[in-house]
This record gives sequence, structure tokens and C-alpha cells, in this order.
Amino acid sequence: MSTATATRVPTVHEIPAASHDAVAALPESVAIASQPIFDWWMHHWMDASHPMARLQRAWMESILEAIQVEAEFLNACAASGEKMSKCFSDPDVLQSPASLGSCCHEVAREMTDAHISRLGKVAELPKDFRQRLWEEIC
Repeated sequence: MSTATATRVPTVHEIPAASHDAVAALPESVAIASQPIFDWWMHHWMDASHPMARLQRAWMESILEAIQVEAEFLNACAASGEKMSKCFSDPDVLQSPASLGSCCHEVAREMTDAHISRLGKVAELPKDFRQRLWEEIC
């Protein structure tokens, strides 16, 4: 025969009736005890995410500038197309080869200037982007 005595385990309904002193003697809850570590982690996590947000902002600004350069070029294309259509719709210009040639040369010159301006601005974009990145990193 066994001499061990069985200990009675309280049921779920009896636990709230346990003394408050026994519960107060337990250590703090895990959430309260780990709050300083969580605060430290959150602080450093936010520090790590801010540079990424700043880098993304610099990237988006560069994309916006590229879109603006393209919009300016498309505007120049539209203006040149409008001039060309005016040249072709004017019967006086169509009857004079010199006038038609002059109109076409003017439109071609404007398109060339717009394209060279576009290439110059696009060539500056990587430099501006690198400068923005370094400003955000440092």
C-alpha cells in the first residue's frame, strides 16, 4: 500500500476565492516586466525605420523630377506637333517650298533643343539622387 496522500487541486470556480495575499506574492506580469525591453526595442526599431522612410522619400522625389522632365519634353513635343500641323494646314505655306522648309527646320530645331535639354536634366538626376541619399544617410 502506498503511504502518499493525495493533495486536493482547487477547481476553476474555487480559484477566485483564493486569498489576495497569495496572488500578490506572485511576480509582476510578463507584460509589465518586459516593458523596458519592449521600449528599448521599439526605440531602436523606429530609429532603423526612419532612414528607410527618408531614403524612400529621396527616391520618390527623384522619380517626381524624372516625371516632370518627361512632362516638359512631352509638352515640347505637343507644341512642335501643333506648329507642324499649322504649317501643313496653311495653304500659303504649302505652296512655298521655302516656307515649308523653314517651318520644318524650326520645328526640328525646337525638338532638338527640347531633347538636349531633356538629356541634360536626366543626366543630372543620378547626381541629385546620390546627393539626396547621402544627405539622408549622414
